[in-house]
Amino acid sequence: MLNRTLSSNVWFAPPAEVIKVNCDAYLGEEGWIGLGALVRNSSGEVLFAGTRRMRGRWPPDIAECKALLYGVQLAKRYGFKHLILEGDCQVVINRLKKASTFLSDLDSLLDDVLSIITFFDFISFSHVKRDGNFVSHHLARLVPFGFEQVWENHCPIGLSPYVLMDKLSSVTPFLVTCNTVTFRLPLT
Repeated sequence: MLNRTLSSNVWFAPPAEVIKVNCDAYLGEEGWIGLGALVRNSSGEVLFAGTRRMRGRWPPDIAECKALLYGVQLAKRYGFKHLILEGDCQVVINRLKKASTFLSDLDSLLDDVLSIITFFDFISFSHVKRDGNFVSHHLARLVPFGFEQVWENHCPIGLSPYVLMDKLSSVTPFLVTCNTVTFRLPLT
């Protein structure tokens, strides 16, 4: 098991033969919680995107762990065996890295995630800052038709430009900052 220790502000593509599962939760109004999971390959192409709606009033760390659990369940459902699980809740990611659980509600969910990951041949837990988890955050805000909605080989149309921006920023090495907008340009 490989664990990244530095947090990033941008999305980075996984290595070849590995998928990256970005997950996030959204605490909505009137007791609705949205979970989002976006799976991409080493080229930054979307393999699938999923969103699930649940009723509850959970603390943020519980909702974030539910989103990570949803992400690994989707990866298992689609038969992937090598993955990086990435989220923006550092507390939950650090607890998964340590595989340490106690007796709280969060620990029960951590145990659920840890029991599913035995299915995978390779898994790494990675923390990314909110800016690097932008697409899955907005995916979690979507209201699916019914309980769950999954898109295969694409994501909802409104998120496509952001997926493309992630893809371009991940494959081009030179960074130029202009005011508050960051551009990544290829070296010539």
